[in-house]
Amino acid sequence: MNRYVVLPAHGFRSQTLAQAASLRATIPLAAAVRGANPAVRDAISKVDVIDSVSVDGPKLVEMTPETELRLRLEEPSLKIVPLVIYEKMRLVYEIKREAAAAVFSTAEQGAVLRIEDMAGGPIEGARVIAFTNFRTRAGDEGRTDANGAVRLRIASGTTLERIYVYGPPRYWGRFEKSFTLSNDASLQLEPIDLSQELTALRRFRADIPLTAGQGIVVGIVDSGVDSAHPLLPNVSGGANMVLAETKDDPGQIADWGPAAIDGEHGTHVAGIVGARPTAEFDLAGVAPGVTLRSYRVFPHTGGGATNYDIMNAIDRAVQDGCHIINLSLGGGTEDEALRAAIGSALDSGVLVIAAAGNDGRKPVSFPGTLPFCIAVTAMAWSDSFPSVSSEASDIARPYGSENTFLGAFSNFGPQIDLTGPGVGVISTLPEGTYGVMSGTSMASPAVAGYAAFLLAADGIILRLNGADRSTALRDRLFGSAVPLGLGRDYEGFGLPGKGST
Repeated sequence: MNRYVVLPAHGFRSQTLAQAASLRATIPLAAAVRGANPAVRDAISKVDVIDSVSVDGPKLVEMTPETELRLRLEEPSLKIVPLVIYEKMRLVYEIKREAAAAVFSTAEQGAVLRIEDMAGGPIEGARVIAFTNFRTRAGDEGRTDANGAVRLRIASGTTLERIYVYGPPRYWGRFEKSFTLSNDASLQLEPIDLSQELTALRRFRADIPLTAGQGIVVGIVDSGVDSAHPLLPNVSGGANMVLAETKDDPGQIADWGPAAIDGEHGTHVAGIVGARPTAEFDLAGVAPGVTLRSYRVFPHTGGGATNYDIMNAIDRAVQDGCHIINLSLGGGTEDEALRAAIGSALDSGVLVIAAAGNDGRKPVSFPGTLPFCIAVTAMAWSDSFPSVSSEASDIARPYGSENTFLGAFSNFGPQIDLTGPGVGVISTLPEGTYGVMSGTSMASPAVAGYAAFLLAADGIILRLNGADRSTALRDRLFGSAVPLGLGRDYEGFGLPGKGST
């Protein structure tokens, strides 16, 4: 049995889906009216409805592939879409285990590397990724212990092609080429200075007031947001949209905080949109006046999010009154389920902004490829992070004005609408702290925050309804941007905030 999303052939809701409590009651009757043979009717009756976005909205069903084919023939008014998995668009260069050359059978044979602060003290929790061959992604990785040490299954004396250290909260990472491992080797990480004027988010938001975005609600469809963070008092609620967690326990819908595994991503994204600085932390999002809502689609068990959960989250955000939705996620092939959900959101006046993807100059990831979804690449300033940080490896052509470049990982193509800061972005992390991430995941919420700033300041657009509002806001956002000289397919209209606002 396979799972599929069933939705109208056109649009997001239909009377065909509303006429019965389940497809079991609807489809066989329609098939019988057209004289379908008993075998077909029997097959269609085996459609098991797992969940519905709404009574007249898309449904998650379970059936055999044979039943799916017959249902396509018998009900042309319906569209049947397989489940698709989407991933977060944060950049981390990772080892491919199948290509892990120069790896020992026992960890005790490998070299020990020490990660330290600038004073020589140990740093715990740094992620170390060592490549013996970067092209094939061969090597080993690990995290530092309380002594700042990590044992890699690579022989002492081996010269690594590349080594990346991703810092724990409050530290920049580190990047080195042609680094020779030895048991007395060490690397130092620089602490993050929140007062530094050239950091990406501070530079991007420039003179935007701390009240920017008041009255605007931004939905964060992601891995959950830490509402207890002192910089995120503007998180007003949300919903856990992971069906696997809520189906048998509806009370889990209230569990919209960070996922247990890899859950920090959503909090970082939320902070980029609307973190509010405090006396202790001088860290502001683009539009600190916004109200944030968290829609968790990534499960506690780790891994990706399904298209059904994401489309359900988009619809829930629209029903909850969000003006803007951020999608720092993406996948490969086009998915009709998300196309319908995003189209419905735009028809309701909600602007949807998505990450372009981190595949290293490959085509734009879906849903950023949709012509009505704002696709955002990741630019940066080469002087916005330490010269030896992990971000330094992402400086690449094309280069633009004012020390700008497009991150080496960022996708590009004719579907690109805008660019935003996405390399070495400092933002909030769970448990009341902050740290650095890179990716089109970071660029997308920066643009979403700027859109919120523009919408809050423009009462005429705010009073519009339906597609008129989302279209007017889109055009306003495009009009606020100017090219950096990166090229049309790399930056679209350019970087928001530099043009006429």
